[in-house]
Amino acid sequence: METPKEYIHRYFLTAGECNAQKEMSISLLTQRVIEVATEHANILGVGYADLVKENHGWVLSRLTIEMKRFPALNENYSLTTWIEGFNRLYSERNMEVQDANGETIGYIRTIWVAIDFETRKPVDLSTISWLASTISDRPCPIEKQGRMRPITNADRSVLHRFRYCDIDFNRHVNSVKYIDLILNQWELEHYDSKSIERFEIIYQREAHYGDNVNVVIKQVENIADAEICDENGTITHAKITFIDKKRN
Repeated sequence: METPKEYIHRYFLTAGECNAQKEMSISLLTQRVIEVATEHANILGVGYADLVKENHGWVLSRLTIEMKRFPALNENYSLTTWIEGFNRLYSERNMEVQDANGETIGYIRTIWVAIDFETRKPVDLSTISWLASTISDRPCPIEKQGRMRPITNADRSVLHRFRYCDIDFNRHVNSVKYIDLILNQWELEHYDSKSIERFEIIYQREAHYGDNVNVVIKQVENIADAEICDENGTITHAKITFIDKKRN
C-alpha cells in the first residue's frame, strides 16, 4: 500500500476553543499542528509508537505561522500537511489551513528534530532514509523562518516560574506553554484591535518544572521580538507581526 504524501484533518471550532475575539488562537492552532503532524507520522510509520521502540521521539524545533485570518466561532476548517524535505538532522513539514469553502486562509512551516529521550541529543535521521519517498513537491508560499538575533535594549522584562500545568509527558515545558507565556505579555485590548499576521518561534533549549525565567519583549511598530531566557541564555525566541484588525 502506497503511503500518502499528504494528510488532511477537518475540524470544527467550538465556543470552548475560541479566544476572547471569538476566533482560533495561535496556541490552539499550534496544538492542531502538532496533532496533525503526529497523525501523519503515525501513518507513515515514523510516529511515536514506532520511534519510542528505540527510545526516540520527535520534538518541534521551529514553527512559522502566517495567516490571512483565523477560523472563527462555529466555523469548519481543515489542515493539510506534507513533508517538504529532510536531512540527517531535521525534517521540514508544511501545512495549509483552509476554510469550509476550500479557500486558503493560512500556511504553516515546521521543523522537527528526532531526539534520544535518554541523552536528549538529536538522532541521525539517515537511519530512516526511506522517508525520502514520502516527500511532496507541493509548494508552501510563505517565507522560511529567518535568523533571530538576541534582543538588546528591551522594552520590558517579566519574571516567570514554570509550574505543574506547564509540563508535558516528557517532563519538560510544553511547546504551547511558551507561546501562551509570550502572548500574555500584551493586554486584552491589544488583541481587540490587532491580529497576528505572522508568528515565528524557535525552541533552542528545554525548560523544566520550577525553572525561573525572564520574558523579554522588544517591539518596533508592529513587529515584536520576544525571548524566554534564564541564567544560561535563551530558551525560546519568537517574532510576531501584528496588523490592524479588520472591522466588519
